[in-house]
Amino acid sequence: MNFKYKRTEKLIRLLDTLRDFSYSDQILFGQQNAGHIGVSIDITDGTESDCKNLTGMHPAIVGVDTLSFQGYEGNYNDLITVVKNLRRQGVIITLSSHMPNFTLGGDEFYDYSPNITDGDCGRRILPGGDLNEKYNRFLDLIADFASACVDVEGEKIPMIFRPFHECNGDWFWWGKDYLTDEEYIDLFRYTIDYLMGQKGVDNLAVAYSPNGPVENADGYLSRYPGDEYIDILGLDYYHDKPHKGDGFYHRLSESLDIIDDIAKERGMIAALTEIGYRSLETENGYFEGLAPMDNTAPEWFTETLDAITSTAGGKSIAYMLVWANFSDTQFWIPFATEDFRHEMCDDFVKFAEDPRIKMAPVFDFNDQVC
Repeated sequence: MNFKYKRTEKLIRLLDTLRDFSYSDQILFGQQNAGHIGVSIDITDGTESDCKNLTGMHPAIVGVDTLSFQGYEGNYNDLITVVKNLRRQGVIITLSSHMPNFTLGGDEFYDYSPNITDGDCGRRILPGGDLNEKYNRFLDLIADFASACVDVEGEKIPMIFRPFHECNGDWFWWGKDYLTDEEYIDLFRYTIDYLMGQKGVDNLAVAYSPNGPVENADGYLSRYPGDEYIDILGLDYYHDKPHKGDGFYHRLSESLDIIDDIAKERGMIAALTEIGYRSLETENGYFEGLAPMDNTAPEWFTETLDAITSTAGGKSIAYMLVWANFSDTQFWIPFATEDFRHEMCDDFVKFAEDPRIKMAPVFDFNDQVC
């Protein structure tokens, strides 16, 4: 890797660990917000998770988001505690960023609005734009958060930073319909230069994660910021209304093979940065994740693992991450409570205990790989 800025020793070790998993027979399993948001948890400080309550193990990777800085999905100070507690339990942290639309919210940025795409946000927050100072204040929060998250030795916790994801879609203000490829690359580079150059952040690895499927390398790299800005080549790809013969696993395998080839050429790490089962059907709208009952693919987790590991590209990903369990009608892994056990719990437990999957802890108290 030829990353542009210096890194802490612990971040370098994290990247080495992820690379080792790329060449191992195991894939790290992750879930978004698992340490502080869930259906079956009573404690929200990072010590419980739906995954741990069901399987006895935290996910190996837990995602958090800058939404908490704005009071969504938790709050800033509590999230620091969550990250610290997860690190103590050997969990790897990845920080995504559903950034607000900075054209809204007055002088501050407290409106959750990345999918409000008007206002020409992406251009106005760059240097020379009228919202550049406002954007810099948001980046300052990220820099402060990265510095405040320290381990038991008082050293900064290494994390994976994943900004501007699904950049080839049209549902976020940084998407393909609102910024040209060149403008997107400029924005991505400016963000990393500000954080790691001007602010001196040295404990964040950086992931690039377009939406799938991937048809060819040129398409995947069309908005790529460059090797000096990226550590992890990711893919976000959801399985909508799974059923036999829908072709999803074929497209997924082809996509991962393409990304694996690119990663090997560039000395990068490949990852499935978001994946999940989307049922997309209810009387009152739709379920973002699993349905409470009557799911069409009740063995989705084990079947997906089989599909991923059926090709060289899938076997080479370091990790896969599913989205958050926000409620009992919006959840991405099955859960069990005193009154309810989801129909896919047994399949998920089988998945979690499969030798091809690595759950937490990844590190011990001496920061050695378990």
